[in-house]
Amino acid sequence: MAAPLNVAERLGLPRVGGRFRLEAGPEPRGPVLVVSLEDGQVAGTIGLEEGEGPSALLIRSLCIEEGRRSYGAGSEAARLLLRAAFTSDFRTVRAWAPGERGLALYFWVRMGLRPLHGEGPDGGIWLERRRAE
Repeated sequence: MAAPLNVAERLGLPRVGGRFRLEAGPEPRGPVLVVSLEDGQVAGTIGLEEGEGPSALLIRSLCIEEGRRSYGAGSEAARLLLRAAFTSDFRTVRAWAPGERGLALYFWVRMGLRPLHGEGPDGGIWLERRRAE
């Protein structure tokens, strides 16, 4: 019997955008890398895990290197990730926004996720987007 696919394999990585690509990191269960197409350098990471049930994807973190922020890297990475999730077998994507970071909440709302009722872990909030059927 074949071993189950990890999240990066289920997402069909690598995924290439206009300026960045998402690729699996060196550790099978480690973060996904956000790589610049211009210079081939890692611009950030995305921490992912499977959610409740096999059809949910949890985004624990999306971190862009400080010198590469404010140039659309995070937005392009999030769009690539959402597209990959919804064209694979994931039906729901959830992202966590820390309670003290209002910009994270605003970012995920801009990416089409909606806040869930109730407090999330560590005083943060969960946001969710479901695949259109």
